[in-house]
Amino acid sequence: MSILEPNLSIPFNITRLSHVVLTSRDLDKTRYFYETGLGFEVTQHDDSMLCLRAIEETGHHSLVFEKTEVVGPGVVRRIGYRMFSDDDLKRAHEFFNARGDKAEFVTRPYQGLTLQLTDGVGVPIEFCATMDQSENRMQRFHTHAGGKLAFLDHIQIACHDVAGAYQWYNDLGFRLTEYTAKDGTNEMWGVWLKRKNNTQDVVFGNGPGPRLHHFAYHTPEISSIIHAADVMASLGLADTMDRAPGRHGIGNAFFIYFCDPDGHRIEIFSSHYNVIDIDHAPKRWELSDTRRSQLWGFPAPKKWFMEASEFEGVPVQAPLMDAAPVTLEDFLASW
Repeated sequence: MSILEPNLSIPFNITRLSHVVLTSRDLDKTRYFYETGLGFEVTQHDDSMLCLRAIEETGHHSLVFEKTEVVGPGVVRRIGYRMFSDDDLKRAHEFFNARGDKAEFVTRPYQGLTLQLTDGVGVPIEFCATMDQSENRMQRFHTHAGGKLAFLDHIQIACHDVAGAYQWYNDLGFRLTEYTAKDGTNEMWGVWLKRKNNTQDVVFGNGPGPRLHHFAYHTPEISSIIHAADVMASLGLADTMDRAPGRHGIGNAFFIYFCDPDGHRIEIFSSHYNVIDIDHAPKRWELSDTRRSQLWGFPAPKKWFMEASEFEGVPVQAPLMDAAPVTLEDFLASW
């Protein structure tokens, strides 16, 4: 699939990724992991729901956990994006339904008008323009703890049809910033798509899906990432580290990954770059180039590529593309 022309004439304005809603079997354990460990602020906690936000966020939540009694790994209930205004939401409602995407307005706690639908590859998504607001902790420096997380930045989704996801989101005005292609072809193995002015709001990578690979929070300083690892270790949570610190080639982000008590993967990262100008050309990476996942040349372990959280009630489909990334196990076997 060739690079698509960005769609600059959509009748509504999607501004950014907004929030992620997941399930948890034990909200107290989840709270300890995110609040005590990583430094999130709790904005709501009762028997059924835990809401969290990061230091710079003024909205009520960017991360929500809903209580479940289902045995096994946690699942994803929905992904939330922001639109600029309620008028954008109303125009989007007409747009989606006119082209056959069933979209309906729903009521969500702490959110204004909210539009719900399913994207082109089966991901349950919603859009809102407003949310309950309160003062953030940006200049309350004595409360900054753990990874000192600033804001929710992006998600990555394992997807059976990367080309289909790219087309669907391109139609909504998302722009391609970087991509991974099967060596020597135009077949896209992964696409990095954005609305705000950096490298991504949502990433789709080839694999059984749809499944949520991870959600990612930005922190301004690399030292905060190291401090997060130290804090988690001091709390006896070192074994929750899913991937050791490193630097991605794609996006240039310095990163670390953890898995929470229900198996959901969170990335803490810093140092990606702005993509603003319309003539900023997408950057291509070959699938076999291990620097794309880890600029220093050491690829991720196999489980990092293969494990992800399923979307509740959404069947997982086998990928259309038969192409596997180079894993750490492959890399070490070649030595």
